[in-house]
Parts: sequence; structure tokens; C-alpha cells
Amino acid sequence: MVERGVSNSGASSPLEGPVDSFLIRHIRTNPGLGFGAVIQATQLACRVSRAGAARHLSRLVSLGDVTLLPDHTYAATEPTALSGRAVTEIRWSDRVVLIHPDGSARILQQREFRVVSGQIDHFEVDHSRGGSQFIWWFTVAGHVSRVPSSHTPTRVSKHRFELATPLTARKSTWIRVCMSEELPKWYRMEATPNATARAPPVPSSQSCGSDSIGISSQAPRFGNRLTPDAYLRLEVVLPEGYPVKSARCRVHSRTEPDRFDSAEEVRLAKLGEAEWRLDGLQRFGSAFTLSVPQPVLDREYEIEWTLPTTDQRRRWLDAQPRRGAR
Repeated sequence: MVERGVSNSGASSPLEGPVDSFLIRHIRTNPGLGFGAVIQATQLACRVSRAGAARHLSRLVSLGDVTLLPDHTYAATEPTALSGRAVTEIRWSDRVVLIHPDGSARILQQREFRVVSGQIDHFEVDHSRGGSQFIWWFTVAGHVSRVPSSHTPTRVSKHRFELATPLTARKSTWIRVCMSEELPKWYRMEATPNATARAPPVPSSQSCGSDSIGISSQAPRFGNRLTPDAYLRLEVVLPEGYPVKSARCRVHSRTEPDRFDSAEEVRLAKLGEAEWRLDGLQRFGSAFTLSVPQPVLDREYEIEWTLPTTDQRRRWLDAQPRRGAR
């Protein structure tokens, strides 16, 4: 998912429930109160237990709506002071690449995340790769619209998903987004580059094809972090029987593509050798799957595969049924 449009305004959006509302209002109108005074007033006004009032106060402090001062008194954070970037926490990201014989492909992507600070009211996906037949599905309500290239500063068309209700840390629900998109002749299919095919991102050489998955710590307008049990999964499915001899896993920096993380590559190689496990790089016929438990931020986890020569590809195409060649 290309998250390129996020609003962080109004991070202290309307509160959820009367206890939170009372705490914010009472602390704002009575500066200098300590823990005991705040809790006692909340118990009386909201008819909650001492433990319940303390839980609400602790939650507001963790969300940034209330600040514990050095003198052990509380202050309500003003909306104008909440200028920090939104942050999402990601625990699952999946990318499946179905490559056709002519180098066109269908990309299927899923991500599971939640907002842990700030507020997000919309997402955008650009189509700089010239994709078509774009489909987007969220587990939250919203509206999808296409923004033509003539209406964007970069002159690249986009799809914009407006959320019916902004996502905030206060509602820490896990959200799932699923997308699919058709790419026209994006992948190189033979060792000699096809003049009509664009090179894949960060190719190692003209004799290889590649695709990758990764999570950046800083999106254009908000930050990302990973859960301790986070998983990334990349699957590349080439046409059945396509003459690919070998594949390997590479891990490099998102900001410095020529710098490789050898320790991470060794870790994934060991995972791939473990019996009964499907982590690391696995091959199933013409499909390659790279599963990465506990990934590292700002790394690109890449599958790189060898490409057939022009003659090898032509012989493979000649052997296919006419309806199988595109």
C-alpha cells in the first residue's frame, strides 16, 4: 500500500465516552490537580470505581490528551499542541505477483495495521507505473474516488480513499486493506531486455528479474512501526514451466539499494532450511515465496530469479498452447 495522503489535524478528536470527556474538561478547568484529586472528582461525577477512573486517566496520558507534569500534577493537552505525525503499527503485509508470459502482471496486496498515534482521515495510491483495473477494499467504511493526473501536483493519477470516520489511536482496531492492480509489461522476461518492457525496481543485472517487499519507517506524512510478531510475505508466480533455473533472497536498504544486509540474508537462509517450516525462501514449481518473520524496518526483502535467454524463452512460448501465450 502506498500511503501518500494523510491528515494529522485534530489529533484530539471528540472523545469516546463520558469519563474521558469529564477528565479532559475537569483537568483543563482546574490546573494543578494531583492524582488523588483528579481520581476522587471522577469517581463522584461519573460514578466509577477508583480503579476505573485510574485506567481512564492512564489511557489519556498514553494517548497524549493529558500530560503528567514534573510536579506530579496533570494538564490537559491543547489541540494545537498535538502537532506530531501520525504513526501506524503493522503486523502483516502480503504481496502476490502473478506474472504473465508477456511481462504484464497482476499485483495483489494486503496489509493489517492500526493507528497508534495521531489521526488518519484518508489514504492515496498513485499509479506512476501505469496500472489499470485497480480494486481497493477496506475493513472500515469509506469512499473511493479517482483523481486524474491533471488534478495532482505530480501529474500522476491517484485513487483516494476517504474514511467515513478518521482512524485514531483511541480506537485501536486492527484494519485490513486489500488491493489489486494490473501492470502492463512491467517485468523483464528474458536476459536480453525487451525494448517494450520496463525494468523492475532495483534489478541486480540484465540477466535477472526481481521483486521485493518492505516497510519504510517514514512514509511521506506519517511514521510506521512493526509489532513484535510482524510478518512480511512476498510471492512471485511465474508462468507454469517457465525456464527459470534458480532464485535467491537479497536484503538491501530502502534508501541505499546498493547496501546489502548480509546478517539478515543469513537469518532468512537458515529459516528456509528448517524442516516443516515455510519461512525464508521456498520454491513450489514456478512460484517463489519469501516469508519474513520479525522483519526489519527500512529493508527491502527481494526475490531475484534468473531469466532465460531469448532462444530459451522462444522455445518455451512455441511449446505452449495458443491460448496460453499472451
